[in-house]
Amino acid sequence: MPLNGRRVVILAERDYEDLELWYPKLRLHEVGADVIVAGLGEPSYTSKHGYPVDADASIDDLDPSEFAGVIIPGGWAPDALRRSEAVKKFVASVDEAGGLVAAICHGGWVLASAGVAAGRRVTSSPAIRDDLSNAGADWVDAAVVVDRNLVTSRRPADLPAFMPAVIAILAEKSKPAGAAADARLLVDGDLVSISLSAESIEYMHDMLNRMPGAKGYRDSIPAADHDLTAILRDFVTNSDPRGQLEVDAAQVVDVRPAGDGWTAQGSPRVLTVLEGADVPGIAKI
Repeated sequence: MPLNGRRVVILAERDYEDLELWYPKLRLHEVGADVIVAGLGEPSYTSKHGYPVDADASIDDLDPSEFAGVIIPGGWAPDALRRSEAVKKFVASVDEAGGLVAAICHGGWVLASAGVAAGRRVTSSPAIRDDLSNAGADWVDAAVVVDRNLVTSRRPADLPAFMPAVIAILAEKSKPAGAAADARLLVDGDLVSISLSAESIEYMHDMLNRMPGAKGYRDSIPAADHDLTAILRDFVTNSDPRGQLEVDAAQVVDVRPAGDGWTAQGSPRVLTVLEGADVPGIAKI
C-alpha cells in the first residue's frame, strides 16, 4: 500500500515511548511516506529508555495544510506537548481538514487538550481514561479504535493493529473518491456485530476457569463480577488456534448491553473463533 510521499508529522518531546515513535516512523518510511519528526524547538529528544531521535523541524514552523496526518506517540512526552499552543493548533487543524490524527498510549492527552476528542470513540492507556472521558470522548478498551480520521491505541503491544489502520487512512486520503470504500474496509477491519446471551457469557467464563493461560478467573468469582469485554477478549485470545500473530488476528472492540443480552463488536475473526469453539447463544447481527 504505497503512500507516494504523503507527508506525516510525528510529534516528539523528551521521555517519549521508544517503540511508539520509532515503529510508526520506520513503518511509514517502508510504505513511501515522507516522515517529519517535529518537537518544540530542541534539535533532538531522548526517550524514556535513553534512545535519541533527531528533530527535523519545530512544530511552530510547520503548516498543517501541507501534511496528510499527525501521529502522537506516548510516554511522558504528551504531558509537555499538550501545553504547547502550536501543537494543539496543528493537531486541531489537521483534524478539521480530515487528515489522519493518530495517538497511542498517553498521546490521548494531546487529543483532549487540542479539543478533538469530544464526541469521538477512542482508546488509550487506561491511566488516562478519565481524562478522555472528561474531555467528552467515548472511551473503549480495544487494541485499535477508528473514528473517521482518528486512530487510537493503548500501548506498544497494540502497534501491529495501530499501524495498519494508520496506513489505511493515509492510503484512503491519497486515492480518488471512488476508491475510498476499499480503504475504509481496511480501516474498520470489516467489523461485525455479534449478539451474546447470558448462556454465551457463562460458557466463556466457565471455559476461562479451565484455561491455564487465562489469568484472573476462578470458579468462586461469577461472570457478572468481570468486565464482559475482557471475558470475550480473553476467551477469543486463548481459544484462537492461530494465535494473535496473524494479520487478521481477532480484535474485540467492546461488549454493550442490548435488550436481554449483549452486542459485541469486533473483527470477523472473533465470530470465527466463537463458532469454532461452539459457544452457545451467539449470532451475527
